[in-house]
Amino acid sequence: MSSSQMTERDAKVISNTAVEPERIELEGFQRTVTKLLETTRMTFHVATFDPQQAGSHHVHPNSEEVTYIISGAGAVTVGTRTLELSAGDLFYGPPNVPHQFRNTTNEPLVLFSIYSPPDELPLYGNLPTANDEA
Repeated sequence: MSSSQMTERDAKVISNTAVEPERIELEGFQRTVTKLLETTRMTFHVATFDPQQAGSHHVHPNSEEVTYIISGAGAVTVGTRTLELSAGDLFYGPPNVPHQFRNTTNEPLVLFSIYSPPDELPLYGNLPTANDEA
């Protein structure tokens, strides 16, 4: 159904607990990702990074990314820059810009991300990590 055909009946509430999370158990990359919703215009997910763990090093070739830090703290490496993140911060990533989130603390880091237009979640990365490039 196209968005022009949608009505108020298409509105919904999606509980984070009603969606099966995917657990990533790779050394140095341990996290849980819950894909909450994908529409014709955007994708939404919540990710929880274990302490001292990172996400995949990746790029969204055609999508903008907005990520809100729900709780915890960490950093995102964008190209050659590293930006610090903490609860309440918002990260904007333009299309086709390499980035990687990392939890730099001993507490979970919880992120809420939106991609537009919809994009595959690069759970296992689509670029080498910074360590691989060194």
